[in-house]
Amino acid sequence: MKPFVFSTYLKDFHFVDQEVHVKGLTITISSPDHEFLLHLYNGLQRKQAFSYKQYQLVKERIRMLPEKTVTDSTVVFRTLSPLLVEDENQKPVYPDDPGYEEHVNYLADLILRQYRGKGLFLPLIVRPLRWRKVVVKETNHEFEAVHGKNRFLYFTAHHGWFSCTGHPQDLQLLYQLGLSKRRNQGFGLLEIEGVRG
Repeated sequence: MKPFVFSTYLKDFHFVDQEVHVKGLTITISSPDHEFLLHLYNGLQRKQAFSYKQYQLVKERIRMLPEKTVTDSTVVFRTLSPLLVEDENQKPVYPDDPGYEEHVNYLADLILRQYRGKGLFLPLIVRPLRWRKVVVKETNHEFEAVHGKNRFLYFTAHHGWFSCTGHPQDLQLLYQLGLSKRRNQGFGLLEIEGVRG
């Protein structure tokens, strides 16, 4: 398991055919693994430009963001990248679905079990506060090899705010690791917006 999650912010983006043109790109990366973050930070410091397919990305700066600490059993999270929750048939599960909380608990338990060897200490109580649906379109070389060029994957995910009640250690790790399917593809990065006792 890769112990990180990330989000991307596209500044002043617009579409030109199948491409996205931007004036800037911000990538936020989170992980509870400080050694991993240190190696990543040092590696990024050594390079000024990055190549991706036919594109050239030029680094402007790297900043370390302050990390918050969960000290209570209920926090309000805001998604910095869409939260993808799917059922066992890979169908999207919506926040107003009666089984949403069960699926989020399954994901959270799996993420924590893979990282620390133990799942959730307590089941999560998830209360959506404000959501909007987001459909993410992407492709990769493996998908193109099977389905051909100009074919895309579509993921129905959600952006928004939700309160989450659980064990503070679980909430802290989920804040650092993300909470979503496909976290290493840019889904599920969370920011803490508030604590409710």
